[in-house]
Amino acid sequence: MPGSAKLTSKPETELGFRWTRLFGLECKLPLGVWLRRVWKSVLCDCCEDLAAQMSYFFLVALFPFFIVLAAIMGYLPFTGAWPHVLTWITQYFPDPVQPYVFRTVTHLTQEWGGLLSFGLISSIWIATRAVISLMDGLNKAYGARETRSFWKRRLLACVVMLVFALTFLAAFGLLAFGGLVGRWLGTHSGPGAAFVILWHVSRWVIPLALLNFAVNFANYVLPNSKRPWRWVTPGSLFVAVTWMPATIGFNSFLHHFSRAGAYGAVGTFFVLMTWIYISNYILLVAAEMDSELEKAARTFHSESAA
Repeated sequence: MPGSAKLTSKPETELGFRWTRLFGLECKLPLGVWLRRVWKSVLCDCCEDLAAQMSYFFLVALFPFFIVLAAIMGYLPFTGAWPHVLTWITQYFPDPVQPYVFRTVTHLTQEWGGLLSFGLISSIWIATRAVISLMDGLNKAYGARETRSFWKRRLLACVVMLVFALTFLAAFGLLAFGGLVGRWLGTHSGPGAAFVILWHVSRWVIPLALLNFAVNFANYVLPNSKRPWRWVTPGSLFVAVTWMPATIGFNSFLHHFSRAGAYGAVGTFFVLMTWIYISNYILLVAAEMDSELEKAARTFHSESAA
């Protein structure tokens, strides 16, 4: 009946307005329609293949990136903190590869020769290749055509990698030393129990906020398209909410069903590559989510202005 169709469509339209306004965008986009568009874009843009391509470069750049992190830590006042931060970082890797990554990074960081050494400069160059791979993937997700020069892309990749490195160090530094700081505040100062509890909550909330910032920063800077800055997007929330459960689920699978450890170094390589692939796939799906929402907002505004 016509009357009933109007009654059902109005709440759907209002719901579409309400949830999109949470992210600073206004459009008539029901949640179910948006999710179907996202899934269609994931398939059309071949995100599975893009994630596999990105995973190769991310794996190649993984240890050089850790060398860059160690170099930055070496020029900070608390130089002895690197082993503790590295321990916290590797705890978020799949269990079978944690000892391998920790030993390899420790060995490599003991041999680099200083801030301007050839080894460190080459590590930065290799690590930026992973950022460029992410740049290409985000261009695909946002429908942007690459027109920037080689050196501009490489310089931008260096800046983004530096931001990523500082974000990593801040997040995992809080996780590694937040407990010690909280105990010191509780015993050597008088901030009160409420402040200590707030501190312990913040040391977990702030790293999630930094992860959200890193995802938004990459989505804002890397694609060759002009996009407004937003502190919170559906994509960044998706990464923050799904990456850790995906890692835990992958670990559970390895514990109960996988025999990757029987293959030695090859099994370790396979596990690490698969985990990086899952992480990259999550990043690309997040970019598709933001892209589809922004497309709907642009269409809505153009139709309203017509």
